[in-house]
Amino acid sequence: MKPIRIAGSLLLGTTLLVGCTEQSVQTGLTGPATGPFSADVVAGKTSVVTDPAGDADKTAEAYLDIVRAEITKQGTNFVFLLTLAAPVPDNPALPSWADVMVWQPILDTDPTASPVGYPFTRNTAFPFEFFIQHRVYRSGFTDPLDPTSRADVLVDRRPLLTGGQATVIPIEVSIDGAQITFVVDAALLGNPSTFNWVAVTSAAKAGDDVKNAYNKHFPFDVAPEVNSGAPLATWPE
Repeated sequence: MKPIRIAGSLLLGTTLLVGCTEQSVQTGLTGPATGPFSADVVAGKTSVVTDPAGDADKTAEAYLDIVRAEITKQGTNFVFLLTLAAPVPDNPALPSWADVMVWQPILDTDPTASPVGYPFTRNTAFPFEFFIQHRVYRSGFTDPLDPTSRADVLVDRRPLLTGGQATVIPIEVSIDGAQITFVVDAALLGNPSTFNWVAVTSAAKAGDDVKNAYNKHFPFDVAPEVNSGAPLATWPE
Protein backbone atom coordinates (compact mmCIF):
# COMPACT_ATOMS: atom_id res chain seq x y z
CA MET A 1 0.00 0.00 0.00
CA LYS A 2 1.24 3.49 -0.81
CA PRO A 3 2.26 5.59 2.18
CA ILE A 4 -0.02 8.51 2.87
CA ARG A 5 0.13 11.42 5.22
CA ILE A 6 -3.12 13.31 5.66
CA ALA A 7 -2.07 16.24 7.73
CA GLY A 8 -0.69 19.74 7.72
CA SER A 9 -0.35 21.61 4.48
CA LEU A 10 -0.62 18.45 2.36
CA LEU A 11 -3.73 17.68 4.13
CA LEU A 12 -6.38 17.01 2.11
CA GLY A 13 -6.74 18.34 -1.00
CA THR A 14 -8.98 16.17 0.45
CA THR A 15 -9.97 19.03 2.07
CA LEU A 16 -10.87 20.61 -0.95
CA LEU A 17 -12.86 21.43 -3.57
CA VAL A 18 -12.46 20.88 -6.96
CA GLY A 19 -10.64 21.74 -9.60
CA CYS A 20 -11.53 22.70 -12.90
CA THR A 21 -13.51 24.21 -15.65
CA GLU A 22 -14.34 21.01 -17.48
CA GLN A 23 -17.67 19.66 -16.29
CA SER A 24 -20.06 16.88 -17.06
CA VAL A 25 -23.30 15.59 -15.63
CA GLN A 26 -23.84 12.33 -13.80
CA THR A 27 -26.31 9.97 -15.41
CA GLY A 28 -27.67 6.56 -14.74
CA LEU A 29 -28.86 6.78 -11.13
CA THR A 30 -30.74 3.59 -10.42
CA GLY A 31 -31.89 4.04 -6.85
CA PRO A 32 -32.44 6.47 -4.01
CA ALA A 33 -29.69 7.68 -1.70
CA THR A 34 -31.31 5.90 1.19
CA GLY A 35 -33.38 2.76 1.60
CA PRO A 36 -32.92 -1.03 1.65
CA PHE A 37 -29.67 -2.35 0.28
CA SER A 38 -29.72 -4.68 -2.68
CA ALA A 39 -28.61 -8.31 -2.73
CA ASP A 40 -25.06 -7.53 -3.84
CA VAL A 41 -24.58 -5.53 -0.64
CA VAL A 42 -25.74 -8.46 1.46
CA ALA A 43 -23.24 -10.57 -0.46
CA GLY A 44 -20.41 -8.54 1.00
CA LYS A 45 -19.85 -5.56 -1.30
CA THR A 46 -19.57 -3.11 1.53
CA SER A 47 -17.00 -1.37 3.71
CA VAL A 48 -17.58 0.25 7.11
CA VAL A 49 -15.37 2.37 9.38
CA THR A 50 -16.35 3.50 12.88
CA ASP A 51 -14.64 6.43 14.58
CA PRO A 52 -14.92 7.57 18.22
CA ALA A 53 -17.12 10.57 18.89
CA GLY A 54 -15.18 13.48 20.30
CA ASP A 55 -11.88 12.72 18.57
CA ALA A 56 -12.12 15.55 16.03
CA ASP A 57 -9.91 18.62 16.29
CA LYS A 58 -10.76 20.76 19.30
CA THR A 59 -11.92 23.56 16.99
CA ALA A 60 -14.43 21.31 15.22
CA GLU A 61 -18.15 21.52 15.67
CA ALA A 62 -19.86 18.20 16.38
CA TYR A 63 -21.25 18.08 12.83
CA LEU A 64 -17.63 17.82 11.61
CA ASP A 65 -16.90 14.85 13.89
CA ILE A 66 -17.18 11.59 11.91
CA VAL A 67 -18.52 8.63 13.90
CA ARG A 68 -19.16 6.22 11.01
CA ALA A 69 -18.39 6.03 7.30
CA GLU A 70 -19.58 3.32 4.96
CA ILE A 71 -19.63 2.42 1.30
CA THR A 72 -22.05 0.03 -0.38
CA LYS A 73 -22.79 -0.94 -3.96
CA GLN A 74 -26.41 -0.70 -5.04
CA GLY A 75 -26.95 -1.80 -8.61
CA THR A 76 -24.77 0.43 -10.80
CA ASN A 77 -24.23 3.02 -8.06
CA PHE A 78 -21.85 3.42 -5.17
CA VAL A 79 -23.53 4.83 -2.06
CA PHE A 80 -21.34 6.62 0.48
CA LEU A 81 -22.77 7.40 3.91
CA LEU A 82 -21.16 9.64 6.52
CA THR A 83 -22.65 9.71 10.02
CA LEU A 84 -21.62 12.63 12.20
CA ALA A 85 -21.82 13.38 15.91
CA ALA A 86 -24.55 16.01 15.39
CA PRO A 87 -26.95 17.14 12.65
CA VAL A 88 -25.54 19.32 9.90
CA PRO A 89 -27.14 22.79 10.12
CA ASP A 90 -28.58 24.51 7.07
CA ASN A 91 -25.89 27.18 7.19
CA PRO A 92 -22.86 25.84 9.06
CA ALA A 93 -20.32 28.45 10.11
CA LEU A 94 -16.91 28.32 8.45
CA PRO A 95 -13.69 29.18 10.27
CA SER A 96 -12.99 32.91 9.84
CA TRP A 97 -10.00 32.19 7.58
CA ALA A 98 -11.63 29.59 5.32
CA ASP A 99 -13.25 29.87 1.90
CA VAL A 100 -14.81 26.41 1.91
CA MET A 101 -15.69 23.58 4.27
CA VAL A 102 -15.98 19.99 3.01
CA TRP A 103 -17.39 16.60 4.03
CA GLN A 104 -15.96 13.85 1.82
CA PRO A 105 -14.91 10.31 1.14
CA ILE A 106 -11.77 10.16 -1.04
CA LEU A 107 -10.75 7.14 -3.11
CA ASP A 108 -7.47 5.60 -4.22
CA THR A 109 -8.46 3.38 -7.14
CA ASP A 110 -4.96 2.99 -8.63
CA PRO A 111 -2.17 2.04 -6.20
CA THR A 112 0.45 2.87 -8.82
CA ALA A 113 -0.68 6.46 -9.46
CA SER A 114 -0.28 9.77 -7.60
CA PRO A 115 -1.84 12.60 -9.61
CA VAL A 116 0.13 15.85 -9.36
CA GLY A 117 -1.72 19.16 -9.01
CA TYR A 118 -5.13 20.45 -8.08
CA PRO A 119 -6.35 20.77 -5.44
CA PHE A 120 -2.70 20.84 -4.35
CA THR A 121 0.18 22.86 -5.71
CA ARG A 122 1.26 22.14 -9.25
CA ASN A 123 4.28 20.11 -8.12
CA THR A 124 2.57 18.15 -5.33
CA ALA A 125 1.57 14.53 -5.81
CA PHE A 126 -1.31 13.07 -3.83
CA PRO A 127 -2.32 9.40 -4.20
CA PHE A 128 -6.10 9.74 -4.50
CA GLU A 129 -7.95 9.90 -7.79
CA PHE A 130 -11.45 10.82 -6.60
CA PHE A 131 -12.93 13.29 -4.10
CA ILE A 132 -16.66 12.87 -3.39
CA GLN A 133 -17.77 16.09 -1.74
CA HIS A 134 -20.43 18.13 -0.02
CA ARG A 135 -19.12 21.69 0.14
CA VAL A 136 -20.17 24.89 1.93
CA TYR A 137 -18.64 28.14 0.70
CA ARG A 138 -17.89 31.31 2.58
CA SER A 139 -20.55 33.93 1.90
CA GLY A 140 -19.50 36.05 -1.05
CA PHE A 141 -16.86 33.60 -2.27
CA THR A 142 -17.28 32.17 -5.75
CA ASP A 143 -15.09 29.31 -6.85
CA PRO A 144 -13.50 30.55 -10.10
CA LEU A 145 -13.11 26.95 -11.25
CA ASP A 146 -16.82 26.25 -10.84
CA PRO A 147 -18.73 29.53 -11.18
CA THR A 148 -21.97 27.82 -10.14
CA SER A 149 -20.31 26.91 -6.81
CA ARG A 150 -22.08 23.57 -6.68
CA ALA A 151 -22.39 22.08 -3.22
CA ASP A 152 -22.25 18.42 -4.30
CA VAL A 153 -19.59 17.19 -6.70
CA LEU A 154 -17.28 14.38 -7.73
CA VAL A 155 -13.73 15.54 -8.47
CA ASP A 156 -11.96 13.25 -10.93
CA ARG A 157 -8.18 13.81 -10.77
CA ARG A 158 -7.23 11.15 -13.32
CA PRO A 159 -6.75 13.66 -16.17
CA LEU A 160 -3.86 15.16 -14.20
CA LEU A 161 -1.92 11.97 -14.91
CA THR A 162 -1.79 12.83 -18.61
CA GLY A 163 -1.32 16.59 -18.39
CA GLY A 164 -5.00 17.53 -18.29
CA GLN A 165 -7.16 19.16 -15.64
CA ALA A 166 -9.25 17.58 -12.95
CA THR A 167 -12.94 17.44 -13.80
CA VAL A 168 -15.91 18.48 -11.68
CA ILE A 169 -19.09 16.39 -11.97
CA PRO A 170 -22.41 17.12 -10.18
CA ILE A 171 -23.65 14.22 -8.07
CA GLU A 172 -26.67 13.36 -5.94
CA VAL A 173 -26.25 14.13 -2.23
CA SER A 174 -28.84 14.19 0.56
CA ILE A 175 -28.56 15.30 4.17
CA ASP A 176 -30.81 13.85 6.85
CA GLY A 177 -29.89 15.17 10.27
CA ALA A 178 -26.43 13.84 11.12
CA GLN A 179 -26.14 11.69 7.98
CA ILE A 180 -24.84 12.70 4.56
CA THR A 181 -25.48 10.30 1.67
CA PHE A 182 -23.60 10.54 -1.63
CA VAL A 183 -24.66 8.54 -4.71
CA VAL A 184 -22.16 8.10 -7.55
CA ASP A 185 -22.54 6.13 -10.78
CA ALA A 186 -19.85 3.43 -10.70
CA ALA A 187 -18.99 4.21 -14.32
CA LEU A 188 -17.77 7.67 -13.28
CA LEU A 189 -15.22 5.94 -11.05
CA GLY A 190 -14.11 3.54 -13.76
CA ASN A 191 -16.19 0.64 -12.36
CA PRO A 192 -13.49 -0.34 -9.87
CA SER A 193 -13.56 -3.86 -8.43
CA THR A 194 -11.76 -2.64 -5.31
CA PHE A 195 -10.20 0.55 -3.91
CA ASN A 196 -8.76 2.10 -0.76
CA TRP A 197 -10.53 5.02 0.87
CA VAL A 198 -10.74 7.41 3.80
CA ALA A 199 -13.40 9.92 4.93
CA VAL A 200 -12.46 13.46 5.89
CA THR A 201 -14.03 16.68 7.12
CA SER A 202 -11.92 19.75 6.47
CA ALA A 203 -11.69 23.42 5.56
CA ALA A 204 -9.52 25.23 3.03
CA LYS A 205 -8.48 28.66 1.87
CA ALA A 206 -7.93 29.61 -1.74
CA GLY A 207 -4.49 30.82 -2.76
CA ASP A 208 -3.79 33.88 -4.85
CA ASP A 209 -4.02 31.65 -7.90
CA VAL A 210 -6.85 29.28 -7.07
CA LYS A 211 -6.39 27.42 -10.34
CA ASN A 212 -2.97 26.35 -9.13
CA ALA A 213 -4.03 25.19 -5.67
CA TYR A 214 -5.63 25.91 -2.36
CA ASN A 215 -2.80 27.01 -0.14
CA LYS A 216 -4.19 26.17 3.29
CA HIS A 217 -5.87 22.89 4.20
CA PHE A 218 -7.04 21.97 7.66
CA PRO A 219 -8.59 18.60 8.59
CA PHE A 220 -11.10 18.37 11.41
CA ASP A 221 -11.51 14.59 11.44
CA VAL A 222 -10.31 11.57 9.47
CA ALA A 223 -11.74 8.04 9.44
CA PRO A 224 -9.92 5.68 9.59
CA GLU A 225 -7.34 7.51 11.72
CA VAL A 226 -4.55 7.18 9.16
CA ASN A 227 -2.54 9.97 10.80
CA SER A 228 -2.29 7.78 13.90
CA GLY A 229 -1.11 4.75 11.96
CA ALA A 230 -4.37 3.10 10.92
CA PRO A 231 -4.43 1.66 7.39
CA LEU A 232 -6.74 3.01 4.74
CA ALA A 233 -10.12 1.31 4.50
CA THR A 234 -10.71 -1.07 1.59
CA TRP A 235 -13.84 -1.66 -0.47
CA PRO A 236 -15.11 -4.31 -0.40
CA GLU A 237 -14.01 -5.51 3.02
